[in-house]
Amino acid sequence: MNDIPLYNDLIEKIKEILTLNSGISLLYIDCSKVTKIEQVFGKKIYGDVLRKIKGAVIGMKGKEIMPEDIVATDNLDGSEFLVFLSKKPEGKDFSADGFDMMCKKVSDCLNSAIFPITFPYLQTKPKISVGYSIILHNPLIKEERLINKLIEDAKLMAGYREFKRLVQTKETLQELIIKENISTFFQPVVNLNTFEIIGYEALSRGPEHTEYRSPAVLFDAAAETGLLLELDRLCRKKALLNARSLSPRYKLFINCLPSAIHDPEFKDEYLKAFIKEVAINPANIILEVTEREAVENFDLFKKAVSYYSSDTGFAIAVDNTGSGFSSLEMVVELKPQFIKLAMTVIRGIDKNILKQELVRAISSLSGKINSIIIAEGIETQEELKVLQDIGIPYGQGFLFAHPAFPFPGIKRF
Repeated sequence: MNDIPLYNDLIEKIKEILTLNSGISLLYIDCSKVTKIEQVFGKKIYGDVLRKIKGAVIGMKGKEIMPEDIVATDNLDGSEFLVFLSKKPEGKDFSADGFDMMCKKVSDCLNSAIFPITFPYLQTKPKISVGYSIILHNPLIKEERLINKLIEDAKLMAGYREFKRLVQTKETLQELIIKENISTFFQPVVNLNTFEIIGYEALSRGPEHTEYRSPAVLFDAAAETGLLLELDRLCRKKALLNARSLSPRYKLFINCLPSAIHDPEFKDEYLKAFIKEVAINPANIILEVTEREAVENFDLFKKAVSYYSSDTGFAIAVDNTGSGFSSLEMVVELKPQFIKLAMTVIRGIDKNILKQELVRAISSLSGKINSIIIAEGIETQEELKVLQDIGIPYGQGFLFAHPAFPFPGIKRF
């Protein structure tokens, strides 16, 4: 167990450093964004994740921080850490710029170390915030009050640095959207009995050699900077433009947010003219509605969806079904033509009876509402065999082909 004490339990030692050095410096490390894991996956999984995070923080000793530095937690939850610097390291610049560089180094180190721990649950970067502060010893003021002020200032600095990060992220994404710097890759959707390709899903990627190449990072950054609609609109546009050469015998699956249904640039004459321009049969287009956004009003949403089915001829698919309650609610409300099972449900299904029963239940539901099921993220022959036995008709995943451009074939079986 990586036990890190509360800073109150170490207050005498901290006061001693403050007096001895005539001042003290602090790094505040905020990992509180990972508490979302507890809300979704429960306290046991969150406890395991937090234990590993504490190990990563302690592991910085002798590297990013000095072995003598005091590491403590600021709360009982243990998701916020305080590093009291025991002394000025030799050759280190403790100016504002020097501290800022140290914060960046610690932040980069922890984000890299914690990413593989939290990604299976958050599906994005953990976003660790780090702030710093310095306080000088004042013999007229109680040491406890000085230390509390030190912590308060470091938290404010962490908030300021996080604000700067968001501004820089927004500027980067705005430039990416303006320059339309999005690539489209296609992954085949396959008949699981005949192994014939029935269509392709269009998948968007950010610029090569950047963190935004990952769609999870790209769309998460757009969500936190208020640019989801703009990015989603661009990805849909690029998907349709890049699919112009797709054979008319194939379906085209395009991801879209629920809000896209109300986008004025994605309806009426504007949409019809664009579809005509790219020369794709509307009956071959399936809109995959993702649950990245919550649907606030299902009655309005259903009316908008029915417009796409009746007026444009598009079909609707609900993406990531089985990954949470909202996707199942969307299936029940929309009764879509296609249901796409989440890869988290498919991963390791051959070893998990509960996942198998969940897929059987969704398969039974699909028959009652006349929906077609597609399993996402199939990676092994064993997973494929279970899905075939259950009677899932279609699927996609690395077992058949990785996403590519223009339109990849599938591996031989």
